[in-house]
Amino acid sequence: MGRTKKALDGRDSHILTLRILLGLLSVALILTIMGWRDAPEHIKVDIPPDLRSGSTRGIDERHPFNIYAFGYYIWQQMNNWPVEGTDNYKQQIERLSCYITPRFKGELERDYQQRLLNHELTRSRALQEMPDRPYTAKRVYVESGDSWVAFYDVNVKETFRSEIVKDIFVRYPIRVVRWDVDPECNLWGLALDGFYKKPRRLEGGSREQDDVQNTSSEIGE
Repeated sequence: MGRTKKALDGRDSHILTLRILLGLLSVALILTIMGWRDAPEHIKVDIPPDLRSGSTRGIDERHPFNIYAFGYYIWQQMNNWPVEGTDNYKQQIERLSCYITPRFKGELERDYQQRLLNHELTRSRALQEMPDRPYTAKRVYVESGDSWVAFYDVNVKETFRSEIVKDIFVRYPIRVVRWDVDPECNLWGLALDGFYKKPRRLEGGSREQDDVQNTSSEIGE
């Protein structure tokens, strides 16, 4: 009789242990499912342009080169008026509205109206990076984990009736910010937020090479 009771007690203890383990596994499974549901569907990982020496990147950590490349592409498109600015500039502001903040969009719309009053839109326009002013680490200043300032030295050309009426070199210091507002419209998760300071005309082209490369001197002026 004593052995039977001891066997039953052992069985009951074993069943209790299994129930505890089953309960712990159920809790772990529920937490895993909840964590999986809360996990983001898309993870952005910036890949630097040169991986010869290896690179470790965090999730949503933005490499300065990709900040520079994004800003240049959007700004070049904004200044691409293949026919004339009267229609093309306005169309570009609307077409690229997912990649600019509302504040900067308002600034560009005011610029459009001012150029229209000054009769500066009856011409085509193109913008391209100066060949001797490529990306360097100095061209992107990190303000914070969500804000950067990129410096673009470009050649701006405007044409009226097949005649070049403007051919100048300009430095555009543009603020780029994290903008994860609508992934369906903007997969980059970035947007142009306006000029860090007033764009500056570069006189003498490549003769200003030393001054142009030292963009760090323009921060905080």
